[in-house]
Amino acid sequence: MEKKVHRYTGDGIEVTWDKKRCIHAAECIRGLPAVFDTSERPWVQPEEAPNEDVAAVIHRCPTGALHYQREEGPAEEPPAANELRVAPDGPVYAEGRVEIEGGDGEELLSDVRVALCRCGLSANKPLCDNSHRDGFSDPGRIGECSLDDGAGEDAAETLTLRATSDGPLVLRGPFRLTGADGRTVHGEKAALCRCGESKNKPFCDGSHTSAGFNG
Repeated sequence: MEKKVHRYTGDGIEVTWDKKRCIHAAECIRGLPAVFDTSERPWVQPEEAPNEDVAAVIHRCPTGALHYQREEGPAEEPPAANELRVAPDGPVYAEGRVEIEGGDGEELLSDVRVALCRCGLSANKPLCDNSHRDGFSDPGRIGECSLDDGAGEDAAETLTLRATSDGPLVLRGPFRLTGADGRTVHGEKAALCRCGESKNKPFCDGSHTSAGFNG
């Protein structure tokens, strides 16, 4: 995975922005335009709002492209449960205690918010880079699975996402997965499609083999 991190320093807070992880969800621009303004240079000016407001808006960044460090005050904490949300025609957004591993088990990223490619075309796999905009189509509903439906308790433990070689994203650890239709399932083990060809999205059905997926 590639990184291109820029730093913006305010009074008692430093904001970091990883350009490679940004897919322009624009939560920051809508939430605090005085600080996040793409018509200005630098486009992030944290001194233009109270640090608490800057931090609150950064929490809404679904990809983890934006983060902050404060000289005083609480640091960002992961949610109490690991949550995954399937976006229609787009990525899977994950938040919680998330660790991403390569196929060899090497840790690639540890974060509280990430956006995961499911179209198979990202140049920054397993993270989303907006390649789905080139024609990927899927309503984001949850396919057939053996996971539990409905409400449940998900322990605040680490969710490990292993990007297997030329195959699915294997989940290990407690999680709650919500489809675009609002259906929610709970589990501790699953394999999510990365090639974009599964007929049982967001789960893997082995289509990566016939599709010649490389990742």
